[in-house]
Amino acid sequence: MQPDGLIVAASNALETMWSSSPNQQPHCYLQDLLLPSQEHRWQRILAKLQKHSATSALLACQSRHGKVHYLLGHFTPATPALQGAIRATFQDITTRYQAKLQTRQALRILQQIPAGNQAAHVLLDHQGKIRHWSPQAAAFFGYTGKEMLRQNLHVLLAPWHDQASLEHGWPHFFSTRYADQHRSPRKVICRCKDGSALPADLWLSPFSTHSRQYTVGLFLGHGGQRPGKSRIEQLAYYDQLTGLPNRTLLHDRLDQALAEAGRFQQPLAVLFVDLDRFKQVNDTLGHAVGDEILKIAGQRLLQCLRGNDTVARLGGDEFIILLRGFRNQANLPGILHKLLSTLSQEYRLDSHRIAVTASIGVAVFPEDGTSVDELLRNADTAMYVAKEEHGNGYQLFSQEMNQALMAQLELESQLRRAVDNWEFFLLFQPRYNLATQEPVGVEALLRWRHPGGSILPPETFLPRLEEMGLMASLGNCILRKACEIAADWQQPGMPQLPVAVNLSCSQFRQADLDMTIAGILHETGLPPDCLELEINEPTLQKTEERAEAILYKVKQLGVRWSLDNFGLGYTSLQRLKTLPFDYLKIDRHFVQNLPHSQCDAAMVGAILAMARNLGLVAVAEGIETFAQHHLLLAMGCLRGQGFLFQNPCLSDALGHALRRDFDPRPSSTLVKSAPRT
Repeated sequence: MQPDGLIVAASNALETMWSSSPNQQPHCYLQDLLLPSQEHRWQRILAKLQKHSATSALLACQSRHGKVHYLLGHFTPATPALQGAIRATFQDITTRYQAKLQTRQALRILQQIPAGNQAAHVLLDHQGKIRHWSPQAAAFFGYTGKEMLRQNLHVLLAPWHDQASLEHGWPHFFSTRYADQHRSPRKVICRCKDGSALPADLWLSPFSTHSRQYTVGLFLGHGGQRPGKSRIEQLAYYDQLTGLPNRTLLHDRLDQALAEAGRFQQPLAVLFVDLDRFKQVNDTLGHAVGDEILKIAGQRLLQCLRGNDTVARLGGDEFIILLRGFRNQANLPGILHKLLSTLSQEYRLDSHRIAVTASIGVAVFPEDGTSVDELLRNADTAMYVAKEEHGNGYQLFSQEMNQALMAQLELESQLRRAVDNWEFFLLFQPRYNLATQEPVGVEALLRWRHPGGSILPPETFLPRLEEMGLMASLGNCILRKACEIAADWQQPGMPQLPVAVNLSCSQFRQADLDMTIAGILHETGLPPDCLELEINEPTLQKTEERAEAILYKVKQLGVRWSLDNFGLGYTSLQRLKTLPFDYLKIDRHFVQNLPHSQCDAAMVGAILAMARNLGLVAVAEGIETFAQHHLLLAMGCLRGQGFLFQNPCLSDALGHALRRDFDPRPSSTLVKSAPRT
């Protein structure tokens, strides 16, 4: 073409479109072929070519027989030899463009439905994805158009008996459920954003635009308007506190998401979220405050995620998040950090300012599981690992975690059997006067005879028993057993040796601890001044508010108190001087490096000086060498115990030794025993 639009030469394809042969096609201007509505299109094309080396434009042309063609034209300057001529190529897109016009017309009709109409109308494509979301639908369900566009219709439908066909795709659902039924409604239960279940009548009417299939959906609430919440459906599928989906609805959505992820090879992640130390909030501020925090936490999680993600509450402070379409795992850390940051923001409730963090475990489909139960179980496992790392963090699942969990479950099962069958026993280790080397007391030490045949020390199983909630009752049994054995040693002519027994944290917290101890002393006949109870610094810190009252109540019985493993915790000295302790046990960690470590020697010296100033008797644990014994004695420590003097042994062996050696022993002789175990 020349710059004025005159067509100088044309291919046979263009001439055929106008239904004329090359000989019959006269030279004409492009402007003459365009519809009147496009009379200025050529001038705009020329203006663009002056600024750019090429341009494209949609042209509407009319053939000699009156048929309208829609051409996508691409214009470029011709070679310089053609003196400013313009080369144009055209692609006939009439069929595709007319389908687009029909779709626009359908949307325009939907948008023109009066705002006062009570029906919520949506437009669905051939896959059942929402392409148009009316204002009535937004008011009806509570979701905005931005949240629902390109979402599948089934996200609006609560689980029901004939929804299974949706999992196989929209065409199957439409053909089997609604073909030739669009004149009569079908009753459905819909999910609303606020968590309510909404019974409604649904009409579906299909129409086609060339090769595309669309469906208009009309939702009408019973009675012509949105009714109140359906209590039955609400109880069945939604958590009553937060309004979030419950376990039943979560499993339904997970099933659908897994089917879709497997079909389209899309990523999917299950997040198990647990609030850290939430029990403390309930215990200190009450369940009403705890419930408000759960509601706020649920809303914060919803605000962090997109419309196609799911947040559900399993119960307590546990939430499940279903993440879809995050492209790849490299995007997960950013999402997880956002969730943790949002949840850790201060919760402001009336006069309270509360900080609550969370632990998150992540399982990814298909690497970490291909079923609902497997993904939930593995995400739960990863969450516990994150919580053990002091919370406020996340962990991605790994098979090593699963192996560790199986070992932990096996240990818990063995411990429950051990408690039921009393597979535990007590060893006793004497405590000596370091100057005279005479026994001045005995400590009871718990051991577990493992089914595998080995004898396990308490540090390998006591923490797990504490977490399982078994230590309170087990501790009372141990205390009674130790008192029975010690009572047998208190015979005429024998020195009275107090027995020291460790109390667990849960045992120390018992409201009636003083009455329990008084009852045990009465039943066993052990004098109160022959019983010494030991607690460690963590137990003292966890029960700081009640510790003083508990200690004084038991002290009134005539029982002595000992603070065990001193030096490893953070007990306040100001606090220590107000508590009725009799003994201060120096942890073996400081003794084992004597006399070679100047730092440990300085720590032991400081503890001894503090004990003297507070009127406490210091006891050194873990004495194994003569050098440690003599250095401690020189530093002013008068009591101690360890393998240097006596290995822990059974009560019969120790009782026989005490009866044999109740007379003072020569100071140059140390009681030796078999190699330590």
